[in-house]
Amino acid sequence: MLMSTPYGLAAAALLAAAAPAAAQDITTLKILTPVPRTASWYPVLAGEALGYFEEAGIELELVPGGDLPATSFLDNGTVDIASLDAPQVVQAQARGLDIDVVYEVMHGAVEGIYILEDSEAQSVADLEGTTVGIVGESDRALLVTALDIGGVPLDSVEIVVLGESAPLLANSLDGGQVAAIVGGPSDLVSLRSQDLAIRNILPDEIGDLPANSFAMDAERIEELRPMMEGFFEAWAKSVYAAEADPEAVAAMAKEAVPADWVREELGTLLLDLGMSLHVPDNGIYGELRSDVWTNLQEDLMAAGEIEEMVDNESFLNDDFIEAANSFDKEEVQADIEAWRAEHM
Repeated sequence: MLMSTPYGLAAAALLAAAAPAAAQDITTLKILTPVPRTASWYPVLAGEALGYFEEAGIELELVPGGDLPATSFLDNGTVDIASLDAPQVVQAQARGLDIDVVYEVMHGAVEGIYILEDSEAQSVADLEGTTVGIVGESDRALLVTALDIGGVPLDSVEIVVLGESAPLLANSLDGGQVAAIVGGPSDLVSLRSQDLAIRNILPDEIGDLPANSFAMDAERIEELRPMMEGFFEAWAKSVYAAEADPEAVAAMAKEAVPADWVREELGTLLLDLGMSLHVPDNGIYGELRSDVWTNLQEDLMAAGEIEEMVDNESFLNDDFIEAANSFDKEEVQADIEAWRAEHM
């Protein structure tokens, strides 16, 4: 399924020809996301503020994860598209689920392995014989992979699930109950909100893994294709908006999610983290990097998380990458200027 496609004028002309959707044409797109509306997922906020999803005839319904595995939301049809972390995708292939990755959302590991700034630990290798906290079960696979890279036997580390409470996370780390905490951007902000000085010892080898990728039930791709082409163009435009004018996107985020900005520095941290992850390294929005997925599978094999590797072409599907990259950057800049004139 992984094919080489030009990012050219044909798709741009086709998509540009579509008129903005009338109100009665709006279709709800159900998306499983790891977090609710927040500055770290600013493309949701920017796309809504600038009207890009509405122009594509889409209203987003963000479906929160629950106790079920994220892949089950696709398998049972609860959502149209789901944001999955890379190990979840590979493990789903190992279980025989027919799920395709269609867009890499974040070109970098969203999680970190956080320790106190004054800790004597210098790397993951120093966690041997300690207790490590994970915010949720979804963080376990990354920790297992990191420990394997650091040469730390899994049975030499006690893993405890701590949950999302900021005071509990901070007290557990600061009080020495855990030597490190594995979590995502919101958990980093939680720790910082408790005025802890911390640093990240995530191994460089997994720093470039796709933290979140949009995946779909392969059997529904043709059914949803027209809507998804519009969605991915709107999403990529919203990512670019922060590159073009981060100040304006910060204002959009403040307006949409004021709770993120109760402390200005924490809201800024969330947005900066989001930009560092959503913006593609080489300018191709959503690019599916086969070599990175191969490296991930090799790491999971070494850690005993999967028994055999699968062909990347069996689950990396770049059908929507051309549509995502067909937008005009100057038009996005003009849209931001118009938004600024009305809101700033």
